[in-house]
Order: sequence, then structure tokens, then C-alpha cells
Amino acid sequence: MKKHILIIILLTIVHGLYANPIPLPTIEISELYFDQDGHWELELRFDLSGQNEISFDSIFISSLSGTVKLPEYELNDFSGLLVITDDSLGRSLGINNLGDTVKLLSYCMELPLEDILIFGNCKGAVIGFPRPGQSLSKCLDFFVKDNSPTIGQENDTEGSCGTVTGLVYDKFLHPAANRKFKFDFNFETSETGSYTANVYARPATHNLLTYFATQFSIQDISITEISYLMEPDSVIERDIYLLDTLKSGLQMPELKNSPVQVFPNPVMANNKINLHIDLPFKTSDITVELIGPDGRILNKKKVASADFCISSPDNAGVFILSVFSDGKIISSTRVLVLHE
Repeated sequence: MKKHILIIILLTIVHGLYANPIPLPTIEISELYFDQDGHWELELRFDLSGQNEISFDSIFISSLSGTVKLPEYELNDFSGLLVITDDSLGRSLGINNLGDTVKLLSYCMELPLEDILIFGNCKGAVIGFPRPGQSLSKCLDFFVKDNSPTIGQENDTEGSCGTVTGLVYDKFLHPAANRKFKFDFNFETSETGSYTANVYARPATHNLLTYFATQFSIQDISITEISYLMEPDSVIERDIYLLDTLKSGLQMPELKNSPVQVFPNPVMANNKINLHIDLPFKTSDITVELIGPDGRILNKKKVASADFCISSPDNAGVFILSVFSDGKIISSTRVLVLHE
């Protein structure tokens, strides 16, 4: 035992010293399944970190009905799955399929390791109870409902996802067309701003949306909060309203020539100033500002197409016409306005 304690102490020290530390042993609840008679199967995933001198001293499973110590298991592999059933224990342990608190407590070299699953109608539940044929399986660091249980096999995404569909609107309430985003998985909007996104079957609330401006430029976008309670293979409609500006990923120094043409110039008062904007990227936030001699913004509009117009002032003078992309100025032109 002293040798084992020394090993775990040394591993802990090494774990703290190196940028890429040696992982310590872990064991966690991986999947819970009930058959049609209410009998349960519990899958545990363990990882001994490749250390053949280390194993678990003892493992306990508890529910609201009690606690049971698992038999001694010889874990011959460094990592893998361990499937526990009610009849494999020394005494029966009830787990309520409509809701329970299942806790896993293990000791490795006298160090406690704990994992917990609260589901169904229990206070603090992170997910609902599994319907007949479903399991509760861990994906990443959360539990999802799974229509394709894989007890005894590594969990996958088959049967554990649903679909959210709707429209994505930018902060000006225009459709955010041809954009790439991510909730749980990547998705893209169409020419009309519509989207279809795969998401995990679980309760979820989103205040942020990951946006891919380019392959190398990623932005977290604030959105009006949306929530859903997803079941596997189900479809829920939710429109998404962006609260932040979408970056274009454009490096301004790469623009050698102005992408904006302004005509006519001079222009008569109370007339139209035409713009042609030729930009080598897509963006949902191009705006035009007309600024007076005193620095006041006289007119401001969002650009909806490559060819655009804005009204000239009703008084003569020299004005500044500025074009912004994603909040950054890309063109600034003096416009001479003449009396009619």
C-alpha cells in the first residue's frame, strides 16, 4: 500500500509540474438503461491512465433507495467500460426509472472520485426520464437521451440528436444569409436566412452562438435567449435573433483600391446619391453615413445590395459619405451638394 500511495503522490506532483500533465485515473457514469420490466443496466467508463500499478480500491453505487459496494473487479485494460446490473450486486439496489439520483463513488489509492446523475422528476435533474427503449448516455460532459442504447459499447451520436429549424436574423432584423454557425454542431443558413441544425437531445438554453466568419476567424455572437427540451429524432422551430455585428474576417490592408463608387458628384440638393459597393466578401452589416460640415450624422442606412442610394441634403455644401463594414470604415468620400 505504501508503494501505491507513493506512486499516486508522484503522479500528482508530475500532474502539477507539466503543461501536458499525466492524467490521473478516472471512472464515471457513461450510460443508464431500463428494460421493459424496469430492470436497470449501468455502464461505467474507466481510465487508469496507462499506469499498471494503479487500480480502484473500492467502488460504490448509490440511489435514493440506498448504497451498494460493487464486487472486486479485475480491470485488465487501462481503459474501458464496466456494465453493472442489479443482479450482479451482492444485494439489490433500486433505481426508479421515472427519476432518481444515481451516484458513483470510488477510491483510487485512497483518493475519492465521484460522479452523479440526477434525472427525471428529482430535484436538480439535468435531464428527463428515459422513455421506453431510450437510455441516458453521457456525451462530452453532459447527459442526453438516446434512442439507440449502446450498453457495453462506446457512446455515439446515433439516436441522441434532434433538429432545431427556423430563420436567423441579424441585429437589424434582416435575414443572415449564407453564414456558418454552431450550437452543438455546425450549420449554415440559406440565401433566405433559414437554417436546420442538429442538436443533442437534452434541455438546453442558448445565449451565445458560435459564428465562423472565415476558416480562421471565429466569433461568439450574443443572441436573444432561446430554450428547448429536445427529444431524439424530434424537430423544434426556433428563430434566432443576433444581437452583435457579424465580422467579415476581412483584412482591410488587402484592399488596394476603394470598393465603393459614388455618383453623381457633385449632386443636386434633394436628389439621390448612388453607390456601387464591390466587396470581395459577404457581410450582414454594411452601413452608409452622410455627415454634415458640423460633424453631425444627417442620414444613416443599412446597405441591402451592391447598388444602393441615399438622399442628398436639402442644403448646399461639402459633406462626407462614409461606408462601414462590421463597424470599420472602408471608404470615405467628399460629396459636393449644389443648389437646385
